[in-house]
Amino acid sequence: MELTINIKEQKYIASFLNLIRQFDYVEIIDVKEDNSETPVEHKILLDERLKRVEEGKTSYKNWDLIKKKYEGKGV
Repeated sequence: MELTINIKEQKYIASFLNLIRQFDYVEIIDVKEDNSETPVEHKILLDERLKRVEEGKTSYKNWDLIKKKYEGKGV
């Protein structure tokens, strides 16, 4: 079976990634995103983060939980 999913808002990506962890096997064929406005420094940090995830040194966290932790702390 092949399934195409379009996630328009960044805030839903982490939730989706957490959801697909429940499946035994998921193959992500292609990711298309418009990151033309993303600063180069952020792209480098995101690439480093993805590398750590792929190496099993870290994992994804639900962004909503992380955001709640820091809301109102002036971070």
